[in-house]
Amino acid sequence: MKGFHIGLRRLCSVLLGLVFFIAGMLKLMDPVGSGLVVEEYLEFFHVGGLAFAAKWIGVILALVETLTGAALIAGVWRRQVAAITSILTLGFTFLTLLLVIFNPEMDCGCFGEAVHLTHMQTFLKNLFLCLLCAGAFLPVRDYGRTRKSKAIAFCLVAVTVILFTVMSLISVPLMDFTEFAPGASLAADADEEFVDSGISLGGENDTKQEYYVIYEKNGQEGAFTLDNLPDSTWTFVRVENLETSISDYEQSVPVFYISDSDGNYHNELLTEGKVMVLSIYDVPGFKDMARAEQLLRDAEAAGFTALAVAREPVPGLDAYMSDFKKIITFNRSNGGATYLADGEIICKWPLRKLPDAEELSKVASRNPMEQLVGRSSRRRIAFQGVVLYSLALLLIL
Repeated sequence: MKGFHIGLRRLCSVLLGLVFFIAGMLKLMDPVGSGLVVEEYLEFFHVGGLAFAAKWIGVILALVETLTGAALIAGVWRRQVAAITSILTLGFTFLTLLLVIFNPEMDCGCFGEAVHLTHMQTFLKNLFLCLLCAGAFLPVRDYGRTRKSKAIAFCLVAVTVILFTVMSLISVPLMDFTEFAPGASLAADADEEFVDSGISLGGENDTKQEYYVIYEKNGQEGAFTLDNLPDSTWTFVRVENLETSISDYEQSVPVFYISDSDGNYHNELLTEGKVMVLSIYDVPGFKDMARAEQLLRDAEAAGFTALAVAREPVPGLDAYMSDFKKIITFNRSNGGATYLADGEIICKWPLRKLPDAEELSKVASRNPMEQLVGRSSRRRIAFQGVVLYSLALLLIL
């Protein structure tokens, strides 16, 4: 009986740790998005004056959540970790109960942009975590000692998580779950979104054009969508443009509105040919004007239509205007670059890694779809590799 209880306690701890670790890593991958969620919570509690620190509050909370999850999985310092986990879980549960009661128009942000839950779903999820806490920590005795190998595993994972956080702070998310993720097709106009997405309306056999990526494994070919690519054991073969039924199409094509200084919209500029967009969502905080101007010049020379987009006029830069939420979703980096081909988002760069003239020439000369597939696959595999490496250390060592 005692062995069964120990096994149950360990199982509950691991399940609880997995939820904490994965949720925390998803938020650490997108610190800007985490800051936006925290900012909504601050507004909800009428302390919007702390919005200047929202990003760092989000990062610290996500880091605590991730490391707590790692400690639960490893089984280290169990008494202290049990106290921290219980406080966090009860706090999250109370918070989501308030969301259920007052029902504000906001997302809980539990899993970043990857998974969106209703307030009730979030509350029920936290009640389940409370049950796992009870199974993992009650009765409050016989927690046992920390094995040295587990402490080493936790420390290695902690270093990995911190390095991952630093990388996320200076880059764009390895995996983008927003409406403007690589692979998304922009509409030139809200009234023309279905036309610009390749959808023909008005017949019994309404269809849309959609890209499929063909991979090969063991002599067999398979067709995959851009948001559901196979693992690294498959070999890329080609990209095909196939027709699919409109009944299978989710009628939600994102529109990125841009306007000139006179208020005239020019969304069609984003859907014609190869476009390089430099986006600035925080003009007062942007201090790299020389780098921005250099990117726009190099992009024009490489054959791109180079556009600057900001939430307000930028001194010394001819920029189009757009909504703050649109710009910060379009590219998480303040001053980041985004490459579009015929309205389809291909890839993004953060301000610190803007492409130079040589790289822009290479990008312009290559097939956009191959770049999209290759870059998205590498970034997805990199994130999955970090997560799997960490979990392997925590569970095996």
